[in-house]
This record gives sequence, structure tokens and C-alpha cells, in this order.
Amino acid sequence: MRLSEPVSSYSAKPGAPVRGFLLTSPECNNSAIFPVKVPVEGQVVSVRKVGMGIRHETSALQIQFLRILLPDRDPIEISAHVKQVDNGRDLVKKGVIRGIRSTDTPQGRISSRLKYLPSLHLYPDPFLLAFKMLFPIFPEPEIDLEPGTDLQVELVQAVDVPARLAPVPQIAVLNPPELPALPERTFTKNGKLADVVNLVFAASQSDLEQAFQAAGWQQSEAVSTRTVLKDLNAFLDRTSYATAPISAQLLENRKPDLMLEKVNQSHGKRNHVRIWKLDDTWDGVPLWASSAVRETGATLSIRNMGFIHHVAEDLDEEQNAVIRDLAIADCVASLGTVARPGMEHVLRNANGEFFRTDGSLYVIRLQPCSSDSGEAGLGSAHAFRPGSRVFRYLRRQILTVRSDLFRANCIYALLDLTRMTIGALRQNSARNQANAAFRQEQTLRLSQPDASLSEQMPPAHADQDTAKVLAGIGKVPDQ
Repeated sequence: MRLSEPVSSYSAKPGAPVRGFLLTSPECNNSAIFPVKVPVEGQVVSVRKVGMGIRHETSALQIQFLRILLPDRDPIEISAHVKQVDNGRDLVKKGVIRGIRSTDTPQGRISSRLKYLPSLHLYPDPFLLAFKMLFPIFPEPEIDLEPGTDLQVELVQAVDVPARLAPVPQIAVLNPPELPALPERTFTKNGKLADVVNLVFAASQSDLEQAFQAAGWQQSEAVSTRTVLKDLNAFLDRTSYATAPISAQLLENRKPDLMLEKVNQSHGKRNHVRIWKLDDTWDGVPLWASSAVRETGATLSIRNMGFIHHVAEDLDEEQNAVIRDLAIADCVASLGTVARPGMEHVLRNANGEFFRTDGSLYVIRLQPCSSDSGEAGLGSAHAFRPGSRVFRYLRRQILTVRSDLFRANCIYALLDLTRMTIGALRQNSARNQANAAFRQEQTLRLSQPDASLSEQMPPAHADQDTAKVLAGIGKVPDQ
């Protein structure tokens, strides 16, 4: 679901209302139950604010969702909590949203823990003083969920769905056109294999730009000294940079015509697409090839002289996210898929990270978006700045001293390094197991007889992947 009004640990009180709407409908027998954008209501259960930082270093916010508001029906009572904040910096543990610790940052580690390592003395006090003067950056510890924040919500207990619900609005299934022989991958400027070409749009340039704008996407800025410094500030401040530069990859030795991104609250988490105009058209409508990727984290790399973004392992989820956003904005006229059976399903990008895909190429025909679509259902943006400058300065000093008293020692540094190492090893092991399982699943799928595969195909080229995506956005194809 997507929040339509802001919620903050700084100002929220227990019992305060929380409002949003469905992005993805629950399914029954592979069919969507509710249409998208159905309102959902809940309330704040508990709040823990940082305040001056004397009692608490981190904030916490627990939200319970209570009802789904269908048109012309009685509300459906539910009991659900937040499982994940998809596009925010905050983590969720046992249904409680946990805010960040402001001192858990690169500059926080440099200015406290590292100077206490025995005998090394890499950061003497004069350096620390200069560093703090040059980089007076201190991330906001309070939780601030803006309108447009996407939440994964799970039911705490089962819900009885009323019978004879109204039919879910449908979206047409596209019979894909004969596409030109597209490369499967993009390349970096150095000739390394990069992302997967996984979307094709049929639309005029104005309709294409309008659709992404209505869906809340923005054009990225060009690389410059100003944008690099602004990106560095967002990285250190653990906040967002909505139009951060995107590296220009090449498709058939051409740079993208459009580079668009969607960022909410986190510097490391963002959705982005690179789009190239093709020479071919379909019924007189231009075709555009695109590679869509979701980034899940950012690292400042000295070897690469810049920021390295980690990508989500499941590339198909990003395809679905792009289609979902455009469908929510009522900009999708029809949708189809083109299979690429010879494509590898587990790949490595230019940074050496693995990701997986079923190889399908989605073809999306766009239409002019309605005036009340897209971000119109969201509340107005608000400037979140808790307290005055004096308050924030005093809180910063209190939190810094508090962190140094507990963590500025070689014992904590060693334990923290051990924790991070074990976490990285576990994450790498889980990734390898997931990729191995995915390879095995795809091998079994491809080894099935052709007859059994053809029996699973719905008519009008609405294959299983298309039906799955359409059901996921609350719209199912005609059968």
C-alpha cells in the first residue's frame, strides 16, 4: 500500500489516524480481489520519539491497519501491521518501524570509534575538529513517512472477504508487435555488461514523459561538481536526492534518451529506468527500449572513484513496480510479454553483483493519463524539521557524547566489525542459495515438454507472466 498522508514519530500520537491506498491487490485463484487505489485506514499504536536524545537514541513507530474501504460496501475489518518500508531508510522488526541511529554513519565512525583504535592514531584530535567543521552533517533520527511512502503490509489474522464483490477493472492484454532484434543487455562506457533490457514502451515522447511524471518519476540531473557534492551530502545525511545523477549506459553504442528515477526517503534505495528510442514504430507509434533496475543500497567506492549502488536480486520485481506505478496513474492502455527462452536467468552486472530474471520482455502500450491520476491521491508535501536550530544542535551533542561513551572503544569496534562480517557472509550465502534455487527452477521449467507449456498459455498471448502482472496490480485480463 502507499501512504496518502504523512506520519512522523516527532508529532504522531497513539490513536492518530493513518491513511493510504492499495497498490497491489490480494489474490484468490490468481485473480485480484480488490481494485487498486482502494482506501485503507489504520492508526498509530505506539510512538517513541528521540526528543533531546537523553532517554532514547532511536525512534520507533508502530502502525496497525484496521479497515479496507470499498465503494458502496461496508468497510472490511482487518488487522494488519507493517512488514517493510519499501522506499524508506527505516527498518521494520516485528511490526515496529525502527528509526536510524544518527551516529551510525561514515562520519560518525570516523569521528568516534576509529580514533580510539590502540596505537594507530589515524585521526588525531585536530583532524577530527577540522572534519566536523567541514562536514557538519547529522542525520535526522526521527521517523518521517511522507505521502508516497510504499509499505508492505501483512495480515495478523485471516479476513473473510464478502461474496459478490464488484468486478475488478480490467486492462487489455496486448498482442505484442514484431519487435526489432534487441540486445539483451546494456553496456558501460568501458564495455562491461550491465543491465537487462526488460521493458519496451509504445508511445509518443510526450505521452511517455507524461506517464512517468504522473507516476511520480523524475528526470535525473547530469553529472557535475554540484550534483556530485549534493549526492555526497545525501549519502552522509542518509536522506534522499530525488534527481541524483544516473550513470549513462549504452545500448547499441547510444546513450539513453531519457533517464528517470523514483526516490522517496533513502539515498540508497531508488527505482530507475534508462530509455532509448528505437528506429522502429508500431502502428505509427514510436517504440522505446528500457532497462529498469531497483537499487537497494549505496557505497562510496574509492576504487571506482564514486558511488556504487547495490541492485535488487530479483529483476522481475522492478519490472512489476514500473508497470504498477504506470497503471496506478491510469497511463497503461495494454500490456503483453515476449519470451526470450535462450536468455540466461542468473546474471552478473558491471559491479560484479548477481541478479536473476525469467527473461521476459514486457511490452507496454501507453495512453494519455487522466487528470486525476498518479500522485493526485497523495496529500501535500510537508517540510519536516523537528525543533529549532538550537534544539537540533543540543540533540546532536547529546547523541554524539552518548554514542562515544558506549561505542568509542576498541572492544566495541571489534564486536561491530565481527557483526558486519558475519552479516555479510550470511547475506552472501543466502544470495548464492537463492540463485541456485532459481537456476534449478528455471531448468525444470525449460525441460518441460512443449505440449505441456502450450496448454498453460491463455488465449490472445496472455501468458502466465502477463496474467500474473495484471493480477498483481489489481487488473486481470479478459479470458
